[in-house]
Order: sequence, then structure tokens, then C-alpha cells
Amino acid sequence: LGLYPCQQGQITLLGQPIEHFRSWRQIGYVPQRASVSLHSTTVSEVVGSGTLANRPLGWSGKARRSAITEALETVGLTAQASEPYLHLSGGQQQRVLIARGIVNRPRLVIMDEPFAGVDTANQTAIATALRELSATWLIVLHETTALADLLTRALVLREGRLVYDSPVVPTEPHPRVPKRATSPGLLTGMEPTWTS
Repeated sequence: LGLYPCQQGQITLLGQPIEHFRSWRQIGYVPQRASVSLHSTTVSEVVGSGTLANRPLGWSGKARRSAITEALETVGLTAQASEPYLHLSGGQQQRVLIARGIVNRPRLVIMDEPFAGVDTANQTAIATALRELSATWLIVLHETTALADLLTRALVLREGRLVYDSPVVPTEPHPRVPKRATSPGLLTGMEPTWTS
């Protein structure tokens, strides 16, 4: 997302070095929770804020409204379009944030803990919505159960290090990895404790 500078190596995004990347409308982002005050903001307005990446050209009003409606249909919240965002349940709010993340029909969607505080029924609704979208998903999760059948690769980090990388999703939250020597460059600056 370009929020932090690269400390080592190089970051490419959709084939371009991140410092030259300008096609931000191709990236969707879904946070854990909305991080701004949304006191009187409607569901449609929250989803519509995802189209701001289309500026300076922007979208025509009709195309924008159509994209908002389509995104809300995908997450099953068309009927709530004019309701205040804060009046929705936590799971519904998360589905609105997903609609905001996909409103531009991005090639890559990055999601941060999409199921934090979301009940099982809404987890199922979110997983169903994701199945219908053709995009690459990069999802930060602590628990993979709800999305296990959708995930094609799992990377497990422990204390700033990659400890597991496989096309098979782990069946336990923290797979056991062999004990191995540590090397410099930890993001945390601390030596990890390995599970053996």
C-alpha cells in the first residue's frame, strides 16, 4: 500500500516498482474497521468513497452510482444503501468496507482481518461474496477457517519472519516449523522463539 518505506530489497506492485506505481484504482483495500468518523454517512457514501482513486478524471455520476450498486449487490447489502453506516451490525459494516474495496473492480484486493468481530453468519456471507469476484486477494488472517476453501497459498509470519509458505492452507493456526538458526534483519529487532 506504500504506507511504510521499504527497508530492504525491492517492492513491485502489479509488475511495477512501487515508487513508480500510479494505478491505485487497481488496488482495493479493506481495513479491519473504518478509521474515520462516519456519524451521518450512509452506506452508499462509504462505498462511493472507494471511487476517489479514479480522480482526476473521475467517473460520471451514472457510472459511479452503477458501480456502487453493483458492489453492494455483491456483498448483499443493496437494501441498506441509504441507511447510516453506524446503524449496521459489525458484520454488515465489514461487508460495506469490502464493497468499498471492490467498487473499482480492482485486480488486487488487500484485506486486513476481515472477520475481526464478525459473527459466523456474516463470515459466511463475506466468504460467499469473495467467491464471486475475479481478483487476487491478499488477506491477513489469524484464523483461516471461514476462507479455507478460497485460499490457494498460506504464508505464516512469526515475530517478523516467514516461518511457513505453502500452497496448502495450514489446518492449525500456527503450524509447527523446524527449529533453525536466526539471521539478522528482524523487523522487530528481537530474536524469535521457534516452535519445534
